[in-house]
Amino acid sequence: MHTDPRFKITYTLTAWDYAAMARALTRRPWQRSVVTVVLWLFSVWCLLVFYTDLYNPVTMVSVVVESGSWLWVFGCIGLVALLSLATHWLAWGASFLYYRQIASANATITMTLSDDAVRVTSSVADSTVPWTTVKRVIREKRYLMLPISKREAFILPRRGFETEGSFNDAWRYASKQISAGLAQL
Repeated sequence: MHTDPRFKITYTLTAWDYAAMARALTRRPWQRSVVTVVLWLFSVWCLLVFYTDLYNPVTMVSVVVESGSWLWVFGCIGLVALLSLATHWLAWGASFLYYRQIASANATITMTLSDDAVRVTSSVADSTVPWTTVKRVIREKRYLMLPISKREAFILPRRGFETEGSFNDAWRYASKQISAGLAQL
């Protein structure tokens, strides 16, 4: 049963849209990133304890500095910290390399939000996904995203909406539909 669409937008998928989706789906709370860095530092400390039999971190740092390998050790620690804290930016950058390989690159997409489902029509494929499949709504400055898995989301760029108000209304509508779907579970 098809209900009348509440919102309908048409846009052409660009590499920037795809990159925004990749960044939004891989972003995690900063607290989790800090915990990851702390666990990595603890792992490095454990490895250094294993190889040096030194347990005191201050003594360990002085031995590493005296051995001449301080640049290598601290460079690796810095790299691990960067990778742990900026994974969403790395995914963003990598998405530009991957964009040309996806079937929907530069495709014109029509996205319809109705009471029962999200419908996507393009030259590549047509799909209808019930609201219960959508995990949440991600709202960014220029996008609404409706994730359906850890790697996929429906992208609704702001430029596809006629007005700022309709963009905000679509966000509220999608949030309401997802909340209603969660209440049914």
